[in-house]
Amino acid sequence: MFDRIHHAGLAVADLDAAKGIFADALGLRVDMTRSPYPGGRQQRGADPTDILDIPIGNSELELNAAAAPGSGVHRFVEGRGGVGALHHICLHTTNVADDVAHLRASGLTQIAASPEQLESGEPWKTVAFFHPRDCLGILFEIWPTDNHRVGDSSQGEGIFTSLHHLGVVTTDLERAREFWCNTIGLRVDTLRSPIGKGRQDDTDNVSILDIPIGDGEIECIQPNDGTSGTAKFLEKYGARAGGTMHHIALGTRDVKSAAEQLQSRGMRLIGAPTDEEAWVHPKSSAGILIELRRDKSSVVDLSGRGWRF
Repeated sequence: MFDRIHHAGLAVADLDAAKGIFADALGLRVDMTRSPYPGGRQQRGADPTDILDIPIGNSELELNAAAAPGSGVHRFVEGRGGVGALHHICLHTTNVADDVAHLRASGLTQIAASPEQLESGEPWKTVAFFHPRDCLGILFEIWPTDNHRVGDSSQGEGIFTSLHHLGVVTTDLERAREFWCNTIGLRVDTLRSPIGKGRQDDTDNVSILDIPIGDGEIECIQPNDGTSGTAKFLEKYGARAGGTMHHIALGTRDVKSAAEQLQSRGMRLIGAPTDEEAWVHPKSSAGILIELRRDKSSVVDLSGRGWRF
């Protein structure tokens, strides 16, 4: 059962430069017990990657830099203009064996595993990845229960308190609902975004479904025409797959104050911040669109599962 967002996987061109943005500028800290800086956590194998883990609330930002030319992360970054982008979404599970079995039975293709592992029939016990073509253009990872928790001292300056949501774009809002609800097992917050038409955002002419998980959510976005920035992003990066990953949203108690802090540290905003939200231009954040959102004072867990600390 999926109970929270474990991390947002960010592919970056340069680990040092990315740390300067996603740790230093945002006032967060690298989890040195898992990924000591500067080398980071060195993942080797078919897709050699150097990783920095940056806690934010009950989730984390995972910075992934290619450790070798021609690797999967390297090709992904090159395909996004050589700077970076939101690379994958990882949910935490309380029962990895059952969830992997369910997703495979639902027709999702498990990747980053040997044929021998897939054919053994043994219950899955480690992290698992599923192919974007079966997940509406999203590289989907699930993370098994572990005992690693970070204390308050690892949360940084306190400007940002949570990974508020992950934004994904889709060509079909109903298909997105079917994937996240029927396949993954979450539920739409129908008080905020009615099933069918969704919540309407006239500033970008999009329809949105809010799907809570733990203290965060997945925000599914469908452009209503082809003229908006979101529509052009979808056409460029996700139209053939039916969607892709779009942005990360960081929760903060005071959006305007947080936006001012980021500007003082050299980050560029898109438009003027409001009491509810602000946007950081991807040109100042390693190619990754960042939304600042007023944090939730209380969260209604509509998944029916909650999450256990």
